[in-house]
Amino acid sequence: MDVEHHQEDTPEYKRVSLLYSNSIKSVPATILNSSILLVLFWTKVPWLTILVWYSLILTVSIFRLQQVRKEIKNKNYLKQPANKALNKFILGSSFTGAIWGASFVLFNLYTDEAYSLLMIWIVSATAMGGSMSLAPSQRAQNIFVCLIFIPAIIMNILSGNEFNITMGTLCILFLIVMIMLGNTFSTWVNESLKLQYQNQGLLKSLQQKNESLETTNSELIKTKEFLTEQTMSDPLTGIANRRSFDHTLIKEWNRCLRRQYPLSCILIDIDYFKRYNDHYGHQQGDQLLRQVANLISSQATRADDLVARYGGEEFIVILSNASHDDAVMLAERTRKAILDANMEHTDSQVADIITISAGVATITPTNLQDCYEIVHKADEKLYEAKNNGRNQVC
Repeated sequence: MDVEHHQEDTPEYKRVSLLYSNSIKSVPATILNSSILLVLFWTKVPWLTILVWYSLILTVSIFRLQQVRKEIKNKNYLKQPANKALNKFILGSSFTGAIWGASFVLFNLYTDEAYSLLMIWIVSATAMGGSMSLAPSQRAQNIFVCLIFIPAIIMNILSGNEFNITMGTLCILFLIVMIMLGNTFSTWVNESLKLQYQNQGLLKSLQQKNESLETTNSELIKTKEFLTEQTMSDPLTGIANRRSFDHTLIKEWNRCLRRQYPLSCILIDIDYFKRYNDHYGHQQGDQLLRQVANLISSQATRADDLVARYGGEEFIVILSNASHDDAVMLAERTRKAILDANMEHTDSQVADIITISAGVATITPTNLQDCYEIVHKADEKLYEAKNNGRNQVC
């Protein structure tokens, strides 16, 4: 698992991951543009021709969307060489580009000059949007836009018609500009990925060093602080991530140890979240995680309280100088706030709305204990809440 996680962070696999993520938005845009084209050209192009073309691009787009979601969910691209995964993606985007290129040839056989010009603008917009989504791969960009414009260029230039030659020249200009802009943007994206990977490596190296050996060099300290800040929040929910939680737990444990204050921990799990994801889809699942994170944060309002995403559908709350009763009350308020939000979950075995289970633990730290003992105790209580039927606090 560690090898796979490290592999996912490399620029090569990040590039593939970005391409798949971008497709979640670009493929529906392709379907929308093709639908607009269908409406505009329905009376100009024979219905059988335009329906065959539309059915083909719709089939390819839906198939690609399903495959992309599957790849992202299961991370299948990590189970093969990055170059192979990239080629597999390029093949799918090339099919889409080729179908759009064919539309130039097919539709222009039946349309007048005004509709030919309209065709150029619609397909150019599609090419531009697709090029931006393919920015992580310069090769994917170039193949996509070439497959769109080259058929139109050949058809128009060879026609001998003055208007068509002008159209072909316009297509050449569009192609050149998009390749130049796309390559520039692609270079920027890939350089950013490499820099991000280098920064992650630097951060890990700095973390392993003993605090007593830290350099007094101000520039190095600023670099470390910047890199640490970038990795302290969960990118999906915007709240603290696991790394931030670990850092805060150690700090608050030591503070409570010195002052002999109680430290409380609440571990929260969304009931039947996997069923929710399978039933409503990955995007809706992400939206649910953001909503739940906001609701939990709205209940933990003290300055020293920390709400973090612990992993997957689990959240954790650290309460410094809070009794067990106070922590249970907060957990119960949070559970009711989730219920009051009335978020639909028809595939749950608890209720037809989203519910949570929570485990609460409180420890007054001693030198004989490890700070993660409180997390283990909260986890045991969470397990008890699940065994007792979920949608409760233990």
